[in-house]
Formats: sequence, structure tokens, C-alpha cells
Amino acid sequence: MIWIKNAYAGQPGAAATLIYTCPANTQARVLKCTVCNDTTSAMTFKAYKVPSGESVGDEYLIYNDKAIGSKATFGCPDIVGQVLNAGDMIYIHPSSADQLSIMLDVMETV
Repeated sequence: MIWIKNAYAGQPGAAATLIYTCPANTQARVLKCTVCNDTTSAMTFKAYKVPSGESVGDEYLIYNDKAIGSKATFGCPDIVGQVLNAGDMIYIHPSSADQLSIMLDVMETV
């Protein structure tokens, strides 16, 4: 079976925030990931793809302090297409809390 779903829509806090975990007995592929800067100043964020059973760390970085200009949107081409196995996770760590709007869409296959 295949499901396409919006896995996350929100504004994460200032810490590394878990925005998606691939469910048990499932494989997922990221279809779309957008990061919108809702502020009047530039912001940065980090993004991680963390394997099941591991913790957020630099070895899992996809983006490291990626800059987004004021009122700009970034389509995250290095996150789109990522394949996650059961238990794998996507984290976003913005430079300031509640300032970046994140949307993540995935296709899950059982």
C-alpha cells in the first residue's frame, strides 16, 4: 500500500525538532519540503536525516546553517527524494524559535 501525506506543517522551536519518523514496517520518500522565512531578517536552519536508533549529530547533516532571506521560501532539494527506512527521522533546527514555517510531504510504502 502507498500513502501520500503531509507529515509536518509548523514552526519548530529553537532546538533540533523532530518533524518526521518513518513508521515501523514502512519505507518513505520525501516528496516535498519547504522552509519559509516569515520574518523581516535573514534566518538559518540545519536539517538532519538521522538513522533509526541514532541521535542528531553533525554526521547526519543535510544542511548546515542554510541561509534564507527575509520573507523567502526554500525548496530543500537535498531533502526531497531522501528515502527513509523504518525508524529513520528528519529533524529541523532553526536559528530562532517559531520563525520558520516548515512543510514536509512524504510517500509511505508498506
